[in-house]
Amino acid sequence: MVSGYDVAEEFNAKRAWRNFKRYIKWRVTHPFAPYEDCYVHAVMKKINAGSGHPAIGSTSRPVREHGELLMFLQKFGLQPNDVAVDYVCGSLRLGRSVIDYLEPGKYWGVDITDEFYKLGIQAMDPEWLRQKAPKLGIINPETLAKVRADKPRLIGSWHVCSKVPEARLDSYIGNIISLMSPGSIALVHFPETAERRQLSGLAWASPRSLIETVAKRHAPTAKISFEPLIEGEIDGIRQTLLVIRA
Repeated sequence: MVSGYDVAEEFNAKRAWRNFKRYIKWRVTHPFAPYEDCYVHAVMKKINAGSGHPAIGSTSRPVREHGELLMFLQKFGLQPNDVAVDYVCGSLRLGRSVIDYLEPGKYWGVDITDEFYKLGIQAMDPEWLRQKAPKLGIINPETLAKVRADKPRLIGSWHVCSKVPEARLDSYIGNIISLMSPGSIALVHFPETAERRQLSGLAWASPRSLIETVAKRHAPTAKISFEPLIEGEIDGIRQTLLVIRA
């Protein structure tokens, strides 16, 4: 008799294999493009085809609740007059609560493409946006320099690390750390497993040791710790928070 776990495991393996084949097909026609372009292509292809995407656009939904990012930023001391960064903000499904809480112009949302956050903006009240004046930008040296100049107090990155290939973790975590100044705190959510594990074609779980090694490489003098995002584990996966204090 085949157990429910075996069926689920087989389904996930087949899905990962389909996604991998799509990636290889894309890579053949885009041999020199960065991996991030592949992710944008995959997401926007679904959205433009009308099938929607669980993390981006009008059909996006929070894994737990819309206010989760804000809740954790507040837990670590965020005040309305602080500058906060939503690193890889997507279509602002979690960022909207942060924008609403902060004073005008105090929110920074950055992502690898403006296509994602423009989808979020389209669903928001124009007058509310004008009043709150969130700052948005594509992740590049110029944008990161502008964010750094605003000296953010809190930097959060939610449901992002799992989408980053191991070869790109240095760039991802390194960019987050580059935005920090004395007294700032970075919070990075990641699914934690004993060893690096592919969850789907475009998602991975990572061991704490790998994340810590990368963080220490970019912030050797920072205080680095970990705490559970939620208690418990499912299928050997814990939802964990990397905490970096400058």
